[in-house]
Amino acid sequence: MFFKECKKAVFSITFLLYVFVVFAMYTSQFDSDTSVPEPAPSASSEDYGYTDKLIPETLMPNAINGLVDEYLSGDFITYPMGFYKRVVLTEKKKTALTEIITELTGLTAEELDGFDDYVPEGFGYVTDENGEISITHQERVIPEITIPESLTYERFRELMNEADKIIGGGSYYGERGISRYYSRVPKTYEDALADYNHIIYDEKVTGAYARLFCDYAGIDLAVMPVFVAAALVSLDRKSRMSDLIYSRKISSLRLVFTRFAALVTVMLIPAAVTVVMANISVSSRYPNFTVDLLAIPKLAAVWLIPNVLLAAAMGMFVTELSSPILAVFVQGAWWMKSVMSADNLTGEIAPFTLVCRHNSLYKYEAFENTLPQFIFNRTFFTVLSLVLVGLTAVIYELKRRGIWNGLFSSGKNSFRKSSV
Repeated sequence: MFFKECKKAVFSITFLLYVFVVFAMYTSQFDSDTSVPEPAPSASSEDYGYTDKLIPETLMPNAINGLVDEYLSGDFITYPMGFYKRVVLTEKKKTALTEIITELTGLTAEELDGFDDYVPEGFGYVTDENGEISITHQERVIPEITIPESLTYERFRELMNEADKIIGGGSYYGERGISRYYSRVPKTYEDALADYNHIIYDEKVTGAYARLFCDYAGIDLAVMPVFVAAALVSLDRKSRMSDLIYSRKISSLRLVFTRFAALVTVMLIPAAVTVVMANISVSSRYPNFTVDLLAIPKLAAVWLIPNVLLAAAMGMFVTELSSPILAVFVQGAWWMKSVMSADNLTGEIAPFTLVCRHNSLYKYEAFENTLPQFIFNRTFFTVLSLVLVGLTAVIYELKRRGIWNGLFSSGKNSFRKSSV
């Protein structure tokens, strides 16, 4: 039966679509982004990019200036659920925020509201004497700020978190916003060289590429299997195979788990092929360095298999419970929420994040810091997948017995176990 289910899945249109998306994602994203080897930093370069360092002496004035800037502008930029949003505070919330700014800066409400020379940082248009318009960069003009000596870094973070809550969350001043927008400092040559050497020698090249590969592959593998699973489960209804299947002596638990195992097996094959392709591609671009050929397969197994398990299990469970359309909607909405809420693509893997992200060859420390959450996350979704399959078997058994026919269904099963 296992091989029959595999054959049924492989020859479905949704599986062909799944294969196309898996290889399209690999080609257009990972393979495209890693088409050339990572260059070693040059000592003569003037720009080595940025790195995240929580240096209070740098972070505090930058964040406070940013908060005052947005306060004077009258609205705040936020990213709830990953979407851009401008927030205008009510008078009550503005008063509460003013009290926070006063503690951070010593500026009173009268001084803030009476400042008439405010100019936002950005680009503006200037017209010269000949009437020609040119674009010029304008420096930010805000009141002179002196941070009180009594303000500790811990109190600063507390006040910033309070400000984020007043604004509505997703601003530049919460835990995630502060780290992303105000902890960035320019890299030195020594920083850049250390990062490069870590990739080449400590992680043997493929260790870093494994994270980037899983980042890209994990996006489509967290949602595409639901289409294949939902289509396969609903196929029996359309072809009126339910009566024949219901009449077999095989247990519902064994039948459902066999179908689940077949689905997962066939969907992991294209993913495994891209793992091999990634290994060959990366190794060929670094012929003069020692590479770890097991790094990508090992991380991909831990990172990506739970994605396929969960999406397939969700497809089977919700389809059996109700309909394939609802299954796609539920998993798709969950997937969209996870992808769009990931405003920082490195170092923010939470215990219940559906789509884990690490879109960089660098920032190994950020991934290492979230490793306990990552392990819990992958374990949790693996267990959840098995629970969903078990619940699918329960629903299947109820249908076989003619006890229940699923949600939103007014009909009865044509086959009842008692009639055999």
